[in-house]
Amino acid sequence: MREDIEAGYETTSRGVAGGTPGRPGKGRDWLAAFVSLKNRNFRLFAIGSLIATTALQMQQFTQNYLVYELTDQATAIGYVSVALGVSMLFCSLAGGVAADRLPKRNLLMAGRLGIGLFALFIGVMISTGLIAVWHIVVSSLAIGIISGFTMPSQQSYVPDLVGDENLINALALNSGIMSMTRIIGPSVAGVVIGAFGTGPAYYIKFFAYIIFVLFLFMIPIRGKAVASVSTSVARDALDGLRYLRRDRTVLQMLIISMIPVILAMPYVNFLPVFQRDVFHVGPTGLGLMGTAQGAGAVVGALTVASLGNYRYKGRVLVGSAVAFGAMLALFGAVAGPDTFIPSLVVLAFTGLFGTAFMAFSQALILVITPPEMRGRVTGLFMTTFGLMPLGAMPIGMLIDAYSAPLIIGSFGVATLVFFVFVAIFMPRIRNL
Repeated sequence: MREDIEAGYETTSRGVAGGTPGRPGKGRDWLAAFVSLKNRNFRLFAIGSLIATTALQMQQFTQNYLVYELTDQATAIGYVSVALGVSMLFCSLAGGVAADRLPKRNLLMAGRLGIGLFALFIGVMISTGLIAVWHIVVSSLAIGIISGFTMPSQQSYVPDLVGDENLINALALNSGIMSMTRIIGPSVAGVVIGAFGTGPAYYIKFFAYIIFVLFLFMIPIRGKAVASVSTSVARDALDGLRYLRRDRTVLQMLIISMIPVILAMPYVNFLPVFQRDVFHVGPTGLGLMGTAQGAGAVVGALTVASLGNYRYKGRVLVGSAVAFGAMLALFGAVAGPDTFIPSLVVLAFTGLFGTAFMAFSQALILVITPPEMRGRVTGLFMTTFGLMPLGAMPIGMLIDAYSAPLIIGSFGVATLVFFVFVAIFMPRIRNL
């Protein structure tokens, strides 16, 4: 992270990641994807994120598997997701205000410590044989509150790490690191579940989050918060909403970012349903599915990172969303007992385009938002992640009523159609 953290930057609508406005940056090659790692504090943040998010991916895959094994219902996965989503939804805006008023590093440290303790609790419940779905629901509710309050700090912290010049690169690289964990985490989780059961994933998450807290502690805090603390929290929150009313481009970006998160992204939660009921493979097969999706996500994130100050960011954004919807629809169409390997290939492309869309949308929102509003706007952006679990509930109910391939494929088609509409009728987004 940049040493004068919390000081903020002057933001313009020009491109970032090097180069002149509207022209590709000088580093449009694969080495350019790693330029932000030259920054010592970002490097600490990235390594800590890699460790913690790998454990998180293990735990999330394990949790969906555990819930489905306990209940035999996709709807139960939706219950757990709703508990997480509702709490995130209502806490993200307050978290955005906190990110603009308080030291982001300290918020992140406290949040990761709290989440780690809840992982330890669930691990103990599994090891003692006392685990029940309601334990997971209550834990998810608490974790959602913590995440909603701290995730805006994590996302809006990145500009403080590297400045506007390398913002898209750093965000895409951070996304690439998280995507890499989707390769490691699920594959390791599949092996661990098969050999030792579900408990170890939660213990690993606890220790990984402690390590991340230690890495954050090594990053210095300097400078002042970009928002004044003399005003009330409620007024700061309202100022964020008023800003969106003035800046229609940011508002449109937030809206279109919600659609794939609600309609398409929940497919990841239901991979255990495909694993057991569609492909008829064991936990190792589930790990391979997550690995394929994660491998594609890494390629997508590194591609975005290497583009730098690409002139047609909006077109890449819309194009990646259309391709994401198409790949998800194709996954639903080809999934079957005898098509496991082809489905893994489609999953890889699904992860590629989905991650490219999310990396570009997040980066563009931060680029066009002034520093003093980044925390609050990021808080509003984080509400989309609260909506993803809410979308999982009706999807889970429909899967129980019909079938996973039909429902997931149909939501992929809906995503594709929506972004074709955006491409045709929303030139402001297309021409960013």
